[in-house]
Amino acid sequence: MRFLFQYYRPYLWKVGIALMFLIPGSAISLAFPRLTGDLVDTIINDSTGTALMQLGGVFLGLLLVQAIIGYCTSITLASVTERVIAKLRTDLFGHIVHLPLSYLSQRRIGELSSRLSSDLTQVQETFTLSLIQLVRQGIFLVGSLVVIVATSLPLTIPIVIVTPIVVAVAVVMGRRIRKVSTATQDALAVSATIIEESLQGIAAVKSFVMEQHEVHRYSTAMQTNVRLAIKGARLRALFVTFIIFVVFGGIAGVILYGANLVAAHTITIGELLSFLMYAMFVGGALGTFAELFGQLQKTSGASVRLKELLDEPVEHDATLELDGPTMVQTGFGESPIGSSSPDAIVEFRNVSFSYADRLEAPVLDAISFAVQHGERIAFVGASGAGKSTTAALVQRLYEPTAGAILYNGIHSTELTLAEVRRLVGVVPQDVVLFGGTIAENVRYGRPDASDAEVLLALEQANAKDFVVQFPDGLKTVVGERGMKLSGGQRQRIAIARALLKNPQLLILDEATSSLDAESERLIQEALDLLMMDRTTIIIAHRLSTVRKCDRILVFDGGKIAEQGTHSELMKVEGGRYKHWCDLQFIA
Repeated sequence: MRFLFQYYRPYLWKVGIALMFLIPGSAISLAFPRLTGDLVDTIINDSTGTALMQLGGVFLGLLLVQAIIGYCTSITLASVTERVIAKLRTDLFGHIVHLPLSYLSQRRIGELSSRLSSDLTQVQETFTLSLIQLVRQGIFLVGSLVVIVATSLPLTIPIVIVTPIVVAVAVVMGRRIRKVSTATQDALAVSATIIEESLQGIAAVKSFVMEQHEVHRYSTAMQTNVRLAIKGARLRALFVTFIIFVVFGGIAGVILYGANLVAAHTITIGELLSFLMYAMFVGGALGTFAELFGQLQKTSGASVRLKELLDEPVEHDATLELDGPTMVQTGFGESPIGSSSPDAIVEFRNVSFSYADRLEAPVLDAISFAVQHGERIAFVGASGAGKSTTAALVQRLYEPTAGAILYNGIHSTELTLAEVRRLVGVVPQDVVLFGGTIAENVRYGRPDASDAEVLLALEQANAKDFVVQFPDGLKTVVGERGMKLSGGQRQRIAIARALLKNPQLLILDEATSSLDAESERLIQEALDLLMMDRTTIIIAHRLSTVRKCDRILVFDGGKIAEQGTHSELMKVEGGRYKHWCDLQFIA
């Protein structure tokens, strides 16, 4: 809860003012039982009605003041909480997108989105409503106990006995409720993950007629969630029932005992009524505490998951704003360990890499190579050989577990992530477009680009013709993940994005695969323009696309097994590259 309260620090003065008014506003309620008792005694003893009218006026006046104070307090605290939750949501989302890819690849999207939705909604409800009630009921409890002790010590004894019992039970039950609440939130995150995955892959779900399977998966997850939710509700209901039985049983005893005191003329009927109302305030406060305590425990469980997520280390300096040329762009640096290839834009030196959850199975094993400025180099090899992982290391999406990577002769540890990633542009096989407009997707390459620059990039990517045919042109919405566009159109948007970024180093990851001949021709023309006078790394399975490369690296089992030009590698008898070429070209 301390973690959550730190977000309220900028608004402490508003919260302080609200509480300053909340306390007297709630304390006014403590006057109502006494006024009610006085009204009863006045009705019995005053035949003129003057005192009754005066008490009635005071009663109505206090009600009006309390209503105004309550409204202003609730509005103030609600507005503060909305701002706090908005800040917390923003911080959480910002933290998630800055987490390393190695962490995000081990988490499911639905789980992370559930933290932003259900967990924060739980926190919001508590801070908007429950905390106000907690303060108000606390005032009722303490104030009522003080009044009833001052009124009649014998009548107070049953309530005083009950209070510590309720507190002890609350502590024990609260711990169990918190554990169950945390498990319930986790189960809710699992069900949200299933929804996310099913809707994102809805085409595959329908193609394989797996609708019922997904429904069954979701139903199973919801059964777990319902079971835990019912367990939590049972614990809270047991707590509330205990309080009702003990507290109101005590009040019943007070009524019987108080009736005897009235009969003996020790107290008046009005005093007994006031005392009973105060006792009911105590009972009502304790009863409300049970529910509020359960709510706070649920929020505490949700905040545990939020804090765990926010405590995960993020990528440092990934969003550093860069003005003008950077260290990696202005020329060749002097690395402390030196550079065996001073003209290399990228150099790998004995680089090894393993994923965090598979340390015993290295993906790359001590590979070394250098990519010279203006060179066109190809990565080829079987699936899982390490090609795409090497490209990811070039972008510093992952960090090597051993070895060193240099950029323009500068060790990667001397450069910020932003500097490296501004150096590199990527056209992937599986193009990721966002659900906005074509212009917004192209501007991902350079957010400050004008419409004219966007259109020029689209023209160079052979995409302008189909874009201008759309009624909304650049403002055409591409749909979820670009589903309103064909595969070839999405690919050309991605090329336009890369053209607008104008990177020094270009990575093409099977950029023309799975396309018809006409789309492939248009895209290849755009790629030829994009690769002109630019250092390029091409990842390819279709070897016909790499024959004109300056150098080909053949990956096998996480190592570079062969390297050379197409003609050189074709002369290697028994070589892997020659074998793959024979298989593809003969076929």
